[in-house]
Amino acid sequence: MNTDRRTAVTLLLTGAMSALGLPAFAAIPDMSPAALTAKADLILTGRLLSVATTRKVPEWVKRRDDISFFERGSFVDEVFTLTIEVGAVEKGAREFAGQRLEARGWRAYGRPSGWAGPGGTVRDLPPEGTRIKVWLRREQDSWDLMSPSGLVPAP
Repeated sequence: MNTDRRTAVTLLLTGAMSALGLPAFAAIPDMSPAALTAKADLILTGRLLSVATTRKVPEWVKRRDDISFFERGSFVDEVFTLTIEVGAVEKGAREFAGQRLEARGWRAYGRPSGWAGPGGTVRDLPPEGTRIKVWLRREQDSWDLMSPSGLVPAP
């Protein structure tokens, strides 16, 4: 299919979705490994020991006057803390190797129909026991997964 035809088909489908009232979902695209590496304070591989999750209405939603009390319940984030047994450190403080480290992240659990915006640091959490690679930023007194795509399964 040539570029003009592909563009026409895309516009036609987008228009049809809008006319029918179907929601369009969009998220921030994943960062490349090079971009993650450049911006990370700590990059490590290790084994995911545990995941603790909580669901809550995001703080930014609570502060907005243009979102009614009833609409706020449509915005739900799943906030999680990962406990990682650090294997190797690729960037950052090498003293973390062999230790346990906690990292925080979030993902959108619920959004109103048609919402477009950030979806969190990861789409899917791997099961406990999985080997993972994470790109982390130091935020005050904690390590936060970089957003988006700051966690991937490790070989």
